Amino acid sequence: MLILSAAVARGTFVLCEYDASTGADDLTEISRKVLPKIPRTGAIRSYVYGGHTFNYLLDKDLIFLCIAAPTATELVFEFLNEFRRTFEAVSRRSNREVELARMLRDLIMRYNMENGGGRVEQVERDLEEVTDVMRNNLGKVIERGERIDSLLDKTSALKAESVSFRSSAKRYNDDLWWRDQRGKMFLGIVAMAAIVILTWFMLRPEKPPDGS
Repeated sequence: MLILSAAVARGTFVLCEYDASTGADDLTEISRKVLPKIPRTGAIRSYVYGGHTFNYLLDKDLIFLCIAAPTATELVFEFLNEFRRTFEAVSRRSNREVELARMLRDLIMRYNMENGGGRVEQVERDLEEVTDVMRNNLGKVIERGERIDSLLDKTSALKAESVSFRSSAKRYNDDLWWRDQRGKMFLGIVAMAAIVILTWFMLRPEKPPDGS
């Protein structure tokens, strides 16, 4: 079933409603509870409440609301737009609640019997085909041995090798730095020793000549 329930309201005042569902939930009562919660922004929106998805269309002060099958969003909004056009046409002739409710009932039945059923089934078949394609692709991946756990193991191994490489590179760079520092220290010591020796030779007292 495409359309389970629908209603039109001005604010929170329901002008007409119809519940085509056969479940235990009273969808008209749930819809009345949802009306005050619907944001009055945007033209077409969806709202989740009580485990049901409410699709609605705002037109000035009117709210066109329905609960429908979750796999046919495009069809649902087609229904809401036709619901709005039909309601405007009927309400010009009569505002009697009985006629409006009959109009809504006939519209829901037509969508469910003529338009909704076949197209919803087509959407469901398309989803099944996509699922089959994904299942086949997954089977091919498994046949090639590229299992998910194997890929995770490879990723972990590459990560460990990367960490090891960074550690080795850091140790190598540290060794080079210490060697450079030791070389500089050795050259500094040699230079200091040379300066001390030259200074000593330059400043040592000369011996007086031997008298004969």
